[in-house]
Amino acid sequence: MVESTDRVRIWNSFFKLAWNEAKILHDASAKKTSKKEFNPLGGTLSHEEHHILSTMALCNLAIEARANHLIQEMVEEGKITQAEGEAASRIPTKHKWFLLPKLASAKAKLDDSSSPHQAVVQICSLRNNLLHVNYAGLQKQLPKRSTALSLFKKFVEAMEDMNVVLGRHEKPKKEVLEIGKF
Repeated sequence: MVESTDRVRIWNSFFKLAWNEAKILHDASAKKTSKKEFNPLGGTLSHEEHHILSTMALCNLAIEARANHLIQEMVEEGKITQAEGEAASRIPTKHKWFLLPKLASAKAKLDDSSSPHQAVVQICSLRNNLLHVNYAGLQKQLPKRSTALSLFKKFVEAMEDMNVVLGRHEKPKKEVLEIGKF
């Protein structure tokens, strides 16, 4: 069972992420920086945990967005029908990712048990706990900083490998791979 204080810190962390983005949006439109601060009553996760939470949540959204983009591209290119594209876009993210080569009629297959695509599996394993805010699951599954950074780097590599597998590039682009390195 997750302590009430832990649930509050997790909820507050999600809320503060939204508040931070809304503040940036406000400041950009107001052409001035708001001096307002927001520190939720009950606290948030530690600074590090807060950023791990947001990195993993946004990686899940990025994987979903990338897969759906590639599916839509296949529809536009006539590789699959609109109905097939709509059906494929509703498949769970992890399964959709590994189905992409088949949809594109690519000969290569992805290995979900080895790098870099194994990172997609690991990131997607957090999806339900993140998006449905399963407090106990998040408390158990939230990776350490080094793991979160490694997963992000491997996701970037998997994304670029997918481009090669789908025949979009002959080899991974170095400038894209650099995005995953800090």
